[in-house]
Amino acid sequence: MNGHNRLVRRNHTYYLRARIPTALVYLIHKSQFWYSLKTNNYYEALEKVRKESYKVDMKINLLRALDMKIKNKQLLLEDEDIDKMVIHKLREIEDVFENHYWEINEKHFDADNLLIFNKSQEVKQAKSEQELECVELFIKEYFNDLKEDKRTHRSVIKQIGRIDKEEIPIIADKSQPREDIIKTKNALKSVEKYILNKIVAIREDSGDNFNINGRVKRCLDVINAEKNEKARRPTVSTPWGKVFDEFALEKLNNRTGENTIKQNRQCLETIFEIIGKKYVESITYKDCQKVTRSVYNIPKKWKERYKGRKLSDLLSKKNDDAISLTSVKKYLRIFKEFMMFCKDNRYIPDSFQGDIKITKRKEVISIEPFSKDELKKIFDPMTYPRVMDIKYSYRYWIPLIALYSGMRLNEICQLYLDDIKVSKGVWYFDISDERKDQHIKNSQSKRLVPIHSKLLELGIIEYANKVREVKVNNKHQDRLFYQLNYSVKNHYIQAISQWFGRYLKKIGIDSRSKVFHSFRHTVKPYLRDAGISKEYQNLLCGWIGDDEGERTYGGNVSIKKLYSELSKLKYPFLNKNIDKIAAKNKIK
Repeated sequence: MNGHNRLVRRNHTYYLRARIPTALVYLIHKSQFWYSLKTNNYYEALEKVRKESYKVDMKINLLRALDMKIKNKQLLLEDEDIDKMVIHKLREIEDVFENHYWEINEKHFDADNLLIFNKSQEVKQAKSEQELECVELFIKEYFNDLKEDKRTHRSVIKQIGRIDKEEIPIIADKSQPREDIIKTKNALKSVEKYILNKIVAIREDSGDNFNINGRVKRCLDVINAEKNEKARRPTVSTPWGKVFDEFALEKLNNRTGENTIKQNRQCLETIFEIIGKKYVESITYKDCQKVTRSVYNIPKKWKERYKGRKLSDLLSKKNDDAISLTSVKKYLRIFKEFMMFCKDNRYIPDSFQGDIKITKRKEVISIEPFSKDELKKIFDPMTYPRVMDIKYSYRYWIPLIALYSGMRLNEICQLYLDDIKVSKGVWYFDISDERKDQHIKNSQSKRLVPIHSKLLELGIIEYANKVREVKVNNKHQDRLFYQLNYSVKNHYIQAISQWFGRYLKKIGIDSRSKVFHSFRHTVKPYLRDAGISKEYQNLLCGWIGDDEGERTYGGNVSIKKLYSELSKLKYPFLNKNIDKIAAKNKIK
């Protein structure tokens, strides 16, 4: 096999051979293109045939565009003819957008030459008749493009010449234009609107987030489909899993977590199951569209629940138990990122246009803070867990630490005993990712958090000292909440997160917007109302500050000052509850 369906070898020389559609043979009087690539080197021939094939396809498209009706000395344009002219123009401008993207982005490119109507100030203010003159000019230029192509067959040129020779007008009567001419004008105006919107989008780097006329969208789809068809390289077959290994390595180098990479692979396994292909070179525009349509119907945990069944069978109809919109967006985002990686690393050509649209719809679920009444329920002495059971003492301490610090759940769960430090009489937690099993959200999350006076009163330091004495398998424990087990996916949070969800339901707080992370949302307004400045709020809770100076120099604040600010955080309505909890657990 020669590696390309148009590559033929004869007498040690490679040739291009391409069939001409039967319907167009009458225009060129032959059934195929056949010419030498003037090389006997396979790889050079393969490169040449790809380039020449694109030109041949363009020539065939020009022939299709020429297949118009001339009747009663008038050129009659059908909808298909109009589409062909629109496609011809869109090909031109898409090439310009691709080759001059940064010039347009930086406003160093004069895009006026792309326009159909707005070529002069007079035409910008044109009336209907002047607009028709622009339409006529465009069609003439369109025919000239056909004639100026050096590889256009003489019979094609002759066919175009008939319009001039027989003096067939493009538009017979501009005062009363035919319906097909009006359609052509409207189509070209839609193209021009697309050009102007695209230029703005490139300059603002906002993507194609604007309305595109139906005809223009349909013609763009045709162009993208053609590009993707040419993008396929049948002789090169690289399994997506092999490419993913490179993809994963790059993400690891960019400090993406192993758990995230594992999730990425799982998502792509499902995506390629939908496509039904395993080689990245074989992915087409239609495959991308299939994924975009089908991903909404993926059943939750389909591999576990539907063992032995094909995913394609499960996607045939709408699934009432489908994955959430958040998951849909994750699948599509990962797929798009992976395909762009394939493109950047030359597994698929630069011309590949997947058009993977990520939904902008959002689930109406947002994390809300706990109200005063809800906090009273959570810290009710009758229901709140006891500290005496060392196996589950984390259930006692972790919600209290969150309430009086605003720390993230995993930041609390991953604390080591030596992360509890004292400086100048101030106890504090040292939040970092120094160990392999410690993870922080961003650079701002690495911080020192003073231990609130209320936690000191409750005996957090004494508890830490007791943990130091605990032995498991004759080994002293080095983590504050050593009872929690680590997993790549959830780190240390799984047990406490699941328990806290059950606990909320048990005490009557049964809302998807109320979870453990609600403590973090709860702390923020109380910090604000206590008069703690935004700068100190960000330093204490690890939020990213708005001001560059704050982000750069904020870490120089002394631990004493941070403790003084955090001590302002109080919940007077909870004091009785907390005191009763302390007394019940004999901490005081």
